[in-house]
Amino acid sequence: MQRRRSLFSNNQAGFTLTELLVVLAIITILFALSTIGLGKTQSVVTTSTTVDTLLADIKSQQLLAMAGGIGNTANTAAQQQGVYVQSNQYTLYAGTTFNVGDTNNYVVPAGQNISFSTTFSGGKVLFNKGAGDVSGFVNGSNTITVTSSTGGSKTITINRLGATSVN
Repeated sequence: MQRRRSLFSNNQAGFTLTELLVVLAIITILFALSTIGLGKTQSVVTTSTTVDTLLADIKSQQLLAMAGGIGNTANTAAQQQGVYVQSNQYTLYAGTTFNVGDTNNYVVPAGQNISFSTTFSGGKVLFNKGAGDVSGFVNGSNTITVTSSTGGSKTITINRLGATSVN
């Protein structure tokens, strides 16, 4: 006669509690390491996005100076256009001087953990009407730096003709 196996026999296969706890600990450590890595990636992406937006705005102001204003600043003649850089924002403006109260100014706030600094005199990049070159250009005083508080920075260099490069 053949014996039936008991439901509670000692020959059952499976994982012990210790083995399950070790696997769970390894998974937890891997998850923690991947989360740390993703945080740095997000910081780099935020800085890059801010630099791309600032570059597009600088080029836009230069084109407006060359061709004339649009929207509320539209007129038949070109006028100087500028970018006023502060630590927590930058402002796009029209005219030879920056006026805080001008309703046509467009303020772009820095993102979270992002700050700006510049070597341009008075924090202003001003493009001449018609030609689009940088007004009052001084070599060596022609950079805007975008810095992330979580590490990393990118520097935008603008030459006398308004061409930009990023380092």
